[in-house]
Amino acid sequence: MIAGGRRSEPQRSSGGDAESGGAPLLIEIMGPAAAGKSTLLRALCAKDARIRAGLDLRKVEYVLPSLRRLGVFLPLWFMHHPRDRWLDRREMRSIARLETWSKALDTAPMASGAVAVFDHGPLYRLARLREFGPALTRSQAFERWWRNSLTRWSSALDIIVMLEAPDAVLLQRVDERGHWFLSGDLPAGDKHEFLDRYRRAFDTIMNEVDASPGATPIVLRLASGEMPVDAIAAEVLLAIASLRSTGDPRERTS
Repeated sequence: MIAGGRRSEPQRSSGGDAESGGAPLLIEIMGPAAAGKSTLLRALCAKDARIRAGLDLRKVEYVLPSLRRLGVFLPLWFMHHPRDRWLDRREMRSIARLETWSKALDTAPMASGAVAVFDHGPLYRLARLREFGPALTRSQAFERWWRNSLTRWSSALDIIVMLEAPDAVLLQRVDERGHWFLSGDLPAGDKHEFLDRYRRAFDTIMNEVDASPGATPIVLRLASGEMPVDAIAAEVLLAIASLRSTGDPRERTS
């Protein structure tokens, strides 16, 4: 476990204090397909009533920032990359999520002691956009937006859980559960390359997080191919308890 400081921006709260549960925490679970992200999220929610999935995005006004952002990128694509493809449905959804989550980060109420856990969260989506996105995602305008988003979330997240398992384990799970890409009738080499690209994308973005200015989150690297989900959840809960017990997060050291 690698320990670092936490976000220095104001904490979201509904009026609680450290004695009633501590400041709200943000956690992202990352990992390749079938690494166990959703399974871990469900286990954490079942073990602690204060843990919930993501941030509250029910308010209509959260949708507007995403529409504005896509409206900025559309003319850039039309003028500079018309021969390349436009953002696909998953990529547009990722941009929309990043914009709405950023808005919710400032405005969504979170009770003292609450924990919001992202599955396919902001860093996952930023990594995917960079690795798999069209030429537009390599433009200067997109890069500025991407880097601003990375800096914001590098400081906002308290814990990043990196799950990993061997390809054989992941592909066996995919056969059992299904996957939008890996379940297709593809050569084994294509499936391994797909998983390797995600790993490279995650390694790259974690290096970016390490180099990002401001506070950095705790990083837990856990082998989901070897550890049962309850053991992994216990490690995450231990990290949460550690953060809650250390007082002012800006005073923590490695």
